Amino acid sequence: MALTRFSPLPPNFKIDTYLAIFGCISFSLIYVGALYISKKTRIGTENPGLTKDHPEVIIQRIKVTAATCIISYTSVLTIINLGGGFKNVDDNEDMDLFTKIKTTSILLGLWLPFNLYYLFNVLFVPLLLTMILFLGPLYVRYLDQELPFQERFSFISEFGYAFTTLKGFRNLIFAPFTEEFVFRSCMVPLLYYAKVNYQSIIWLTPLVFAFAHIHHAWEYYVGNGRTFIAAKQGILNSAFQFAYTTIFGCFATFVFMRTGNFFPPFIIHSFGNYQGFPIVNFAAYPKKQRSWLLGFGSLLFPMTSPGLYGETTLYWG
Repeated sequence: MALTRFSPLPPNFKIDTYLAIFGCISFSLIYVGALYISKKTRIGTENPGLTKDHPEVIIQRIKVTAATCIISYTSVLTIINLGGGFKNVDDNEDMDLFTKIKTTSILLGLWLPFNLYYLFNVLFVPLLLTMILFLGPLYVRYLDQELPFQERFSFISEFGYAFTTLKGFRNLIFAPFTEEFVFRSCMVPLLYYAKVNYQSIIWLTPLVFAFAHIHHAWEYYVGNGRTFIAAKQGILNSAFQFAYTTIFGCFATFVFMRTGNFFPPFIIHSFGNYQGFPIVNFAAYPKKQRSWLLGFGSLLFPMTSPGLYGETTLYWG
């Protein structure tokens, strides 16, 4: 059964394409630039002894990154407002401020369904799909008795790391939340209402997201003595991270557009950070590689079908 296309904005509303692209690039520059705007968030000669994992640096970066999220949200709302997008369909009158905020939040996927079936799917189905990508590492954890409800797994220590340590909170909660919010939730609506096609949106936003990680090469270089070896290793690390974040970002954008919800990309991003890169020696097992890819590919569309997540579709249809 075909789903009804839901749009909280007028059907003829359109954002200028160049403005949408400019907005996406600006969000990225602000997100990364904010990490270096204050002396308290910079590492290197100005702050000897400090690294990105130092508690003071983490706290200050959390503060400035939270501010960039507010700026991005406000910018999306402002762009839509200036373009005349906040008009009531019935009488063509301007929406009140509360309705504008509510509408913007819906466009950014900041909602959860009340229906338990849809809620379960939002929280778990994309995560289960993502786990297929990590079957190798998960199987190793299974053999080591380190999966939930196994002998060597501790809910207290695992959740304690995420909620009681600054590094764990940053890696598993704050960074995935803010990155998905800025690079998925805030960018996709701009490009979608600029009438950019699905394929371009799925590839464009991850590229912006990947470029935003290039600064890690500089941080590695500075944090490891500013030597030639540090520069070389920093570039190699950054190149690998660029490729990985682009591919994973395409998947996250695809999931966001299919579900119309912020939380699935956030959850799978957090899970990916928790697991690390899924290193699997496929060269030694070519048949398993084909089976793995076929399995993931065959489930990609069924497990992200918009009908699993609501009675209407926001971005896909």
